Amino acid sequence: MGNPILRDDAVGLRVVEALEGLFRGPDVTFAKTSTAGLGLIDLFDGFDRAILIDSIQTGDEPGKVVWLTAEDFVSQQTPFHIHNLDFFQTLSIGKALYRSIPEKISIVAIEATDTSTFSEGLSPEVEKAVPRVVEQILAELYKAT
Repeated sequence: MGNPILRDDAVGLRVVEALEGLFRGPDVTFAKTSTAGLGLIDLFDGFDRAILIDSIQTGDEPGKVVWLTAEDFVSQQTPFHIHNLDFFQTLSIGKALYRSIPEKISIVAIEATDTSTFSEGLSPEVEKAVPRVVEQILAELYKAT
């Protein structure tokens, strides 16, 4: 996930580009998207598992990689508002609509320094995280196949 022209926000897209060239499997689909909210439901439909890669800004060390699940955010969910759905509210709606949503969704969050400057290049700290994330996801994919 990410925006290809907003500096570190593109990190998820860059990781997927690297993975596409390194892993081929009949049961694995790679997708890049700038979509958020309800648009994500269609991307999940029919899959048993999903790994999302995206930038995050928590004030932690730039380039830090954290693996999360939906359960990690239960206590942080905000009231529902149709015009401002977060990812976890989107999942809840998808499940309520009886769409086929993966049972296991992992979120690979990479700490970003800048997600608002127009640039196609990542910051140096985030750029260094890309190969580490690629290795971690490849390990997960090989375990699953």
